[in-house]
Amino acid sequence: MFGVVPKALWARRAPPDDRNRIPLALRCLLVEHDDGLVLIDTGIGNKESGKFIDIYGVENTGQDGRTKLEDALRELGHGPEDIRWVINTHLHFDHAGGNLSREGLAFPRARYVVQKGELDFARHTNERTAGSYLPHNFEGVPFQLIDGETEILPGIRGLPTPGHVPYHQSILLESGGEKACFVADLVPTSAHLPLPWIMGYDLEPLVTLETRRRLYQRAEAEEWLLVFEHDPQVVSGRLAREHMGFGLVQQKVLG
Repeated sequence: MFGVVPKALWARRAPPDDRNRIPLALRCLLVEHDDGLVLIDTGIGNKESGKFIDIYGVENTGQDGRTKLEDALRELGHGPEDIRWVINTHLHFDHAGGNLSREGLAFPRARYVVQKGELDFARHTNERTAGSYLPHNFEGVPFQLIDGETEILPGIRGLPTPGHVPYHQSILLESGGEKACFVADLVPTSAHLPLPWIMGYDLEPLVTLETRRRLYQRAEAEEWLLVFEHDPQVVSGRLAREHMGFGLVQQKVLG
């Protein structure tokens, strides 16, 4: 998760277990919109094997065979059929695994959205990328494809943020004069805020570096709230410039 950053440094922020795994969230964002409920990313789903679940330490079993995402929606009074839009930041298994259940579309009344280039990239894998793009998470989904920076709905914009993969997108939300950005795997956790703390999973780490630099400048100037998909504790926060880079203020922390 921290690429070339020495373990002695990153382990202070994310202590690993005896298998060198760290706690990570699979945080999806539910947006209440005039056009209906919008779900950004769908988590890891429930279609994988026991071996897969053991390797990654997946904890996604909800009540009555549901996923924890479904349970969370039900706690808010919603079911999968209430979702009108699903937006995928990209199609890796931990972001699009909940697109489809074993029975078919997990959100049967939703319009699914992804970058056109990302769907093509997911369908043409190589030895490096095949383990992350699992066809049973995206084949058969009737995607609405977008190309580049696009207003998906009023106040919801797909923002290309390449580096992790070439067609990764973050989702910029605007309402009442405030802006929030679901940064997905551009900055997976708050521990990844330092510009060079880049995942080994990123296919183009130098592109990630420059994408972050541009996004940070804009986020700081416009006081965006950044929402983290994989941070197990820090849900969101605003950027603040520090002596050695950037930190967070106005953090929302679980617990």
